[in-house]
Amino acid sequence: MEQLEHLRRTLRPLLQRLSAEEQNEVAAALAGVESGIAGLNPDITGRKRADEVLRRSEERYRMVFENAGAAITVLDADCIISLANSKFEHLSGYPKSEIEGKKRWTEFVVPEDLARMKEQHLLRRELDEKAETQYEFRFLSRSGEIRDIFLSVDVIPGTTESVAILIDVTEQKRAEEITRRTEAELTDAMDIARLVKWEEDLEAQTFTFNDQFYSLYGTTAAREGGNVMSMERYAREFVHPDDREFIAGVMARTTEGAVPEVQQVEHRIIRRDGTIRHILARVKCVKDAGGKPVKVYGANQDITERKRMEEELQKKNAELQTLIDNIPDLAWLMDAESRFIAVNRKFADMVGVDPATLVGNTCDICFGAEAAEKFNEENRKMMASKGPAVVEESFIGAGNGRSIFETIRSPILESSGKVIGMVGIARDITQRKKTEEAVRLANKKLNLLSSITRHDVLNQLTVVLGYLRMAEEQATDPVLRDYLTKMGKAGEMARRQIEFTKEYQEIGVRLPRWQDVGSTIEQATKNLDRGEVTLSVDLRDVEVFADPLLEKVFYNMAENALRHGGKLTKIQFFAENSGDCLRIVCEDDGVGVPASEKQNIFERKYFKHTGFGLFIAKEVLAITGLSIRETGTPGEGARFEVLVPAAAYRVNGRQP
Repeated sequence: MEQLEHLRRTLRPLLQRLSAEEQNEVAAALAGVESGIAGLNPDITGRKRADEVLRRSEERYRMVFENAGAAITVLDADCIISLANSKFEHLSGYPKSEIEGKKRWTEFVVPEDLARMKEQHLLRRELDEKAETQYEFRFLSRSGEIRDIFLSVDVIPGTTESVAILIDVTEQKRAEEITRRTEAELTDAMDIARLVKWEEDLEAQTFTFNDQFYSLYGTTAAREGGNVMSMERYAREFVHPDDREFIAGVMARTTEGAVPEVQQVEHRIIRRDGTIRHILARVKCVKDAGGKPVKVYGANQDITERKRMEEELQKKNAELQTLIDNIPDLAWLMDAESRFIAVNRKFADMVGVDPATLVGNTCDICFGAEAAEKFNEENRKMMASKGPAVVEESFIGAGNGRSIFETIRSPILESSGKVIGMVGIARDITQRKKTEEAVRLANKKLNLLSSITRHDVLNQLTVVLGYLRMAEEQATDPVLRDYLTKMGKAGEMARRQIEFTKEYQEIGVRLPRWQDVGSTIEQATKNLDRGEVTLSVDLRDVEVFADPLLEKVFYNMAENALRHGGKLTKIQFFAENSGDCLRIVCEDDGVGVPASEKQNIFERKYFKHTGFGLFIAKEVLAITGLSIRETGTPGEGARFEVLVPAAAYRVNGRQP
C-alpha cells in the first residue's frame, strides 16, 4: 500500500492535467487495485497475489507516465534526472540512455533563468512554503533551440526526489505575442484614424464604451459614471439635436434587422466642452441562430477635418467654376488622361453638352472622331513637352458651324515635375481670321498696284536720267552742266528711294511666327562674301516670335559689319540674359560706329551705300515688340543688340 501511495503522490501533478475521462479511468483502476490489496490474506499465496496486483498497477502508472501528453521527469536532490518519459526525449533531443542517471536538469535551462530555478529547487527540499510549484522558464534543447515551458513540479512525499511536468507553451506564447502585437497595432491604427468602438445590448437598451471611446467625446468613464450608458442618455447628451431623430431611426431599423449587415452613417456629436464634431459610424447587427438581432457593434470615426476639407473644396470648386464661367473665352481643366475636370459655361454651350455630363469624360463625347483625335494629340504633345503650347484649331460647334480657335494649353505639374493635368483657354478667332484674310487680300492688291506703279515710274525715271546724262555730255555752258549734274543726282536719289519701297512693302504682310534664331542667322549669312572674316553663331534652342523678315534683320547686321567694319577679323552672334528680357548680340572687332552717328543709323533719312537696311531692321523687329540698339565702343568694334521681351522668346520650347 505504501508503494501504491508513493506512485499516486508521484503522479498526482500529472493526473491533474489528464482529461476528465482519463482521470476517471485511472481512478477506477486504482480503486480496483486498492480493494484487491485490502482483501488479500497474509499468507504466501496472498502476498504473491498482492505482488501481482502491485505489478499491474505500477505498469498502469508507467503507461500513463510514458504516454502522457507532456514531458515528465523525476529529479534527484543533486539535480540528476533519474527518470524521463518519451516526450522529454523529444523535447530535449537526447535518448533516454543519455538522460537517465547522466544528465542534470540544469543543463536544459537557459543561463538567465538558472539561478531562479536552483533557488526554487533548494527551497522545495527545505519544505519552504515560499517554493513555487508552477512557473515558466526557457528550455535549452540539444540543438540549441530555446522553447518556452510551463513547469509543474513538486517533491514526492517522504523523499528528496521531485517530479516535474514540462508543458511546451512556445507556440501559445508566440500566438499570445502576435495577438498582443496585433491588438497594439490595431489600437495604434484606430488612434491614428481617430476610430473608437462600442457595443449595444439590445435587450438592456444600453451601450458599453471604453476610455478610448470617451476620449472622442472629451470625457472619461470615471466622469460619466462607468462604461455602461443607456441609449436614451447617449442620444440626449452626445448626439447633436438636429441629428437625434435621424439617428434614432437608423438604430431602430438596425435593431429590427431591416438594414444591411453593415451600414455607415454620418452625423454630428457634441463633446463635453460643447464643440461640435462630425463622425462616421459603422454599425453591424449580430443575430442569433433564429435570425433575431441580439447585439449591435459599432465603430465611430472622427471625420471633422475631412468634412471641413470637403466643404472647403466645395467652396473652392464653386469659386473656380464662377471664375471660369466669367471668362469670355472657352476654358477647361483636364487630368493627365485628358478627362474633363471642369469646363465653363461658354465651352459647354459651344459643344452643346451639359457641363455635368462633360466632367469625367473625354472630348469624344462632344467632338467628332477626327476633331477629338486632333484635340487629344495636341494634349499629348503639350504634356510631353511640359510647357505651354499655342495652336490654332477648328471645331464644329452645336450649331454645326465651324469655328477657328486659338488655344493655349498649359500643364499642371506636381512638385516632382510630373504632369497631372492641364488647363486650356480657347479664343474664337474666326472673325479675326476673316479680317486678316481680307487685309491680306487688300495688301496683295496694294502691293500689286505698288509694284506696277513702281515699275512704270522706274522705267520713266530711267529714261529721264538717260536724257539728263546725254544733255550733260552735250552741254558747253558750265552753269547749265552744273544744273544737269545736280538734276541727275536728285534723280538717282529718287530711284533709290523708289527701290526702297519694294523692300518696305513686304514688312507685316505675313503673320509673325516662332523662329529658331541660330538657324535663321545661319540661313541669312550663308551667301555673304566674308573673305578672311570668321563668323560664329553661339545660340542653341533659342526661339523668338517675330515677323518672317527676321532673316533680313540678321543679314543687314552682318552685311553692315562687313561693309563698314574696316579691318575686322571676326563677327559673332550670341545671346545674353538681361533682367526680364533676352539680348541677341551681333558683335565685331572693326572700327565701330562713331558716337555722333549712333542715334542716326536707324533713321530712314540716314543711309550709306546699304540703303535703308538698319531702318528696315528696326521696323521688322518692332512688329512683335522687339527693339535694336548699338552699344559698341568706337574704335573697338560695333555691337548691335536685339532686345527680346520675355513674352517673345523661349528656350528649349519653354518661355521664362
